[in-house]
Amino acid sequence: MKVKIRVNWKKVLLFLFISAGLIFLTHSLLMSIGIMLLLFVVDALLANYEYRQHTKAIFDDLRREHEEAEQRNKETDNK
Repeated sequence: MKVKIRVNWKKVLLFLFISAGLIFLTHSLLMSIGIMLLLFVVDALLANYEYRQHTKAIFDDLRREHEEAEQRNKETDNK
């Protein structure tokens, strides 16, 4: 079974452009690598935060729908 890797080429080009600019500005490969690693960490944290917010919204909607359905069932049972 082959695993397909999906690559966001716009993001790859952006990171390459930023890394080339960092090397040009700092004149140090190690410092540029360190800054790029920090950028990758920040990118991962932001993606994780966005995912958590999205899933939280989905579960809040499901919980709200479930509570409304229970309320409707209780109202019909009381009648």
